[in-house]
Amino acid sequence: MKSYHAPAAILLILGLIANSSAWSQVGINTTNPRASLEVAGSMSISNSVEIGDYSGLNDADASTFLIQETNNSIKSLDVSNPTGVALAYIQEYVIEDPNLDWVKDFDTGIDAVDYVVIVTSASFNQELDLTNSAGAADNASIPFSSAFIKNGTWHLVADYPQAANIDETAMGIWTISTLIFSNDVSKQYGTIGVPMSGNSTGSAVSPIIN
Repeated sequence: MKSYHAPAAILLILGLIANSSAWSQVGINTTNPRASLEVAGSMSISNSVEIGDYSGLNDADASTFLIQETNNSIKSLDVSNPTGVALAYIQEYVIEDPNLDWVKDFDTGIDAVDYVVIVTSASFNQELDLTNSAGAADNASIPFSSAFIKNGTWHLVADYPQAANIDETAMGIWTISTLIFSNDVSKQYGTIGVPMSGNSTGSAVSPIIN
């Protein structure tokens, strides 16, 4: 009579079935599984993993993300922790007593390699008057604010073009709100040159996102 040796994978499956039938919980490299299946050690999955039942996130629930590092380790990211790492940050800058209504260059010190800064809103607390430049009486002015990169960090600029404080002795205050993204969780497409050839309308050759 010939004898056959079952492949290791079949023996493992049979062992899991037997173990599951006896204790209703399966443990790999552990004799005390804390769930229906617990793997104590590394695991490699070559195909997809299907999750049968999962509940939605409620407003009161703490949301946590799992991030894979370059060394294949996994870290948890708890965005509900106000002092911890987050996917994005909201920062308000209150800039007091600039030159009239003009903030030419404010260095936030935020590294432009690791982060992206976007100005979401800006307001100035002083009453303004148009300048005495030629033709200014026929013009209007809207606030201009933006973030830009200089010497490796993000800077802010804010101004009312062709306008300035009526009371030049008053202390003006700019309130600038920014949204700060980590480059780890955002995708940078770089710069796209758009030749308008003197026209006021144009269109992209192809969208960056389909």
